[in-house]
Amino acid sequence: MFKGPLLPKDTMDLSLLPLAALAAALAAPLVRVEPPAAFSPRATIAHYNGATGINIPQWDLTNGDVPLVVVAPGCPAPTIFGPTTGNADNAKAVGGQTWGPILNLGPCVTGPGVALVRLRPSCINGPSGTLPGGCPGQLLIAGAQIGSLTAQHNGVTCNVPNQAVPLAAIGASWAAQATISEFGTIRRELSTVIYGVVDACF
Repeated sequence: MFKGPLLPKDTMDLSLLPLAALAAALAAPLVRVEPPAAFSPRATIAHYNGATGINIPQWDLTNGDVPLVVVAPGCPAPTIFGPTTGNADNAKAVGGQTWGPILNLGPCVTGPGVALVRLRPSCINGPSGTLPGGCPGQLLIAGAQIGSLTAQHNGVTCNVPNQAVPLAAIGASWAAQATISEFGTIRRELSTVIYGVVDACF
């Protein structure tokens, strides 16, 4: 409870108020505060070759949207990587855009043939063995198959035809590995795996 005499309302000394400071504050120009920039979620990607790195065909790094391949006991988590704009052969999966990376081949398959690219939801450090024709290979994808496509190759590179990525796929995980064959032989090779999560921006 307050103690001591209170001044009547009509005897208060208004000179005690910091009027000069208040006036200066009111006269100062207002500073505009810009709203924060809208968050643009970006697609993620990773590149893996198992624990021993036996799959020789690797996804191409030229366009800057495929990271260096990792050899490790387990698949590293996919991350935001590379340019924020697309190109003619996108390796990152972005809803409403196209996906169609490039694969470098060899040395077991050296002539023209076909690459069968399978997409499943997960990357794994899977079983390895000897493929038809004597080439070593390791399985690096798992889960129910999302889709597959075939692409012609010349024995050196394979340019996967562009595929539309639906907007409904945003948020979905994917992993792509190719089985490469050569016309007129039984030789087969398995590629490294690229994988990530579909999102709205590169």
